[in-house]
Amino acid sequence: MDRPIRILGMADLHGHVTQLSKLENLDADLIAFCGDLHNGGTLEEARPVAEALASLGPPVLIVPGNMDPKGFVLDLWKDAGLKVMHGRSCRHREIGFVGFGGMAIRDPARINDPDRFYLPMEDAYESLSTTQVEISRSPCRVVLSHQPPRGARDVVYSGESVGCLSLRRYVDDFCPDLLICGHIHEDRGKAELSKTTVVNVGEMREGYAALIELDEQIKVEWIEP
Repeated sequence: MDRPIRILGMADLHGHVTQLSKLENLDADLIAFCGDLHNGGTLEEARPVAEALASLGPPVLIVPGNMDPKGFVLDLWKDAGLKVMHGRSCRHREIGFVGFGGMAIRDPARINDPDRFYLPMEDAYESLSTTQVEISRSPCRVVLSHQPPRGARDVVYSGESVGCLSLRRYVDDFCPDLLICGHIHEDRGKAELSKTTVVNVGEMREGYAALIELDEQIKVEWIEP
């Protein structure tokens, strides 16, 4: 790379818009927001939160979380100027990005919930393995997801590992350089899965985020309350 690329990684704001003002002066080339910008609610409640995220300055790449209302949120984000990455790819300089949001689960009753981004388990693998073809020649490949993959920064308070199995299979098969995620609030941190660095950026509702620098190596500067 000609110069390092700095990504401000965030997730799990859950509508607490005032937390965003703490990040206004950070030096970042782009923002990667990994879901749960909202906490359910109406379009009228969600709109100012999306607009506040867009107003931080750098381009925003975003995927939905399970708490982002499925019925309207993707259209709202596009209208606000955010780049929706769910099931899509894009490039920023030498970096190729793919995204998969929501929560991949096995329970068909929850998948049919019109207000939550619940998706069939295999959708994570199928979506990412399809879109990654579009960035396969990029010297650096980055995944944005809401859930962590199974076995990397996915341990809940009970000690159970609850990450997405389908996402883990994708990581094992395609070895992206970096995966940025959230969802499991209590397991913020960095992990390595073979050739992939996994960064769970933590809960922005509580003031946690991460500034990730991509160069010859991946460096993480943790942002705390």
